[in-house]
Amino acid sequence: SSASDISDLESLPDLTEDDTTPNSSPVKNSVTRSYYFSDLKASSLKNILDGLEEPPKNTPSIFEIPEIVHKILEFADISNTVIPQETTPTRRKPLSFNHALLIHGDKNQAELALREQLPEDRASKSYSGVLFNCLQVNRLFNQVATEIIRKKFLFSNEFQFFQFINNIPSIQFKPTVFVLHKLFQVKQQALDKITPYIDFADLEWLELYMCPKLLPGKEFFKNSRKLKKLVITGSKVVDDEFLRYVGECCPNLEVLDIRACELVSDAGIYQIAKNTSKLTTINLGRKQKGFLITDHGVTKLISNNTNLHTVGLAGCHITDNIVWELAIRCSNSLQRLSLNNCPMISNQSIPSILGSGTNYFHKLSVLELRFNLQLQYWQPIIEFKRRQENRGISLLIEVCETLMLRVRQQEMEMDKLISQRIFRDIRDWANDTNDGDVSHEDLLRTRRITA
Repeated sequence: SSASDISDLESLPDLTEDDTTPNSSPVKNSVTRSYYFSDLKASSLKNILDGLEEPPKNTPSIFEIPEIVHKILEFADISNTVIPQETTPTRRKPLSFNHALLIHGDKNQAELALREQLPEDRASKSYSGVLFNCLQVNRLFNQVATEIIRKKFLFSNEFQFFQFINNIPSIQFKPTVFVLHKLFQVKQQALDKITPYIDFADLEWLELYMCPKLLPGKEFFKNSRKLKKLVITGSKVVDDEFLRYVGECCPNLEVLDIRACELVSDAGIYQIAKNTSKLTTINLGRKQKGFLITDHGVTKLISNNTNLHTVGLAGCHITDNIVWELAIRCSNSLQRLSLNNCPMISNQSIPSILGSGTNYFHKLSVLELRFNLQLQYWQPIIEFKRRQENRGISLLIEVCETLMLRVRQQEMEMDKLISQRIFRDIRDWANDTNDGDVSHEDLLRTRRITA
């Protein structure tokens, strides 16, 4: 059904190597003589070579200098290691052919949009074997490679994860990034088994994407004041008590994404809001139990975090008050706002806030309003989109098929009014007796006087 499709801010959502070919085949150099030494006799050349000093035999190779080896392996890590994560599409797939036709206005483009596949998650390549091969080069390479490997803990394959659990290596992980991606069948006891082998003191990014049975224990957070990004989506075990502990231990949190964690309510959101003030991205979107997230928790979150640039509240039972709170407190920073399927908002918020007499949300580039069929007044929203284009910001408004039809009808009415004004002005100008030009008699009289 159309309501089952959800946005990148709401949903629980390739890198290819360049294979370039030279423009021409390499050609063997036909020159056999050396330009520099063609006029030298063999004896004089020998004297020159004998005079050259040989480098000292105890000079170390560049591959024996720790700083250089560290730079080399760091580059290898950056070039070959891809952190598995959700890939955000440019825009979401249309819900039907009519929806695509309303969006693109062209039959061929509509068919192409329906056939287009959503981008795959960045999980096809996780931790490259390059660094593991470097472990076997020599002692220095082993030491440096181990130091780099232990900073990232990444898994997107359940079989590989179970292999790791059954053969835990001697490396003591101290990650800055800990990502488990789509491990649907992994249970809590597996996560508990690896926890003693990991030091979380430097953890900055914790992500459990679509791992519904896993709950990070207190060991993840008790020494993790550096944690800035927390992403846990589709969890069946994350609850308000978990968020209370996160709020107490992670005051420097900047990204909070807990989509489809349907045990979370206003109480947990309030605990996060009470202890954080640096959040820039929040995503509380859900498809079920939206009544658990209301103004009571979200108001505190917004008032304490005024630098929000991405806000996802899809499916939550927030009211117009929250949208006005965002307009008043976050207008200078907000760029992406998802209000899909929010049944409590009305024409008293978005249309009024975006009206021509206001100056809110001037950086907004994405506005999602799917399935809010209660919204009837679209002229201010369309005018706001055109004002944004004049500022150089291309505003993407995501709506469902029913709302897109309303938008197109409103645009046609607005364009019709503009055309009528233009024709009226032309008619008045053409028929006006006093059009501002000098009459023929006055022109002749002026010429006689000057003559």
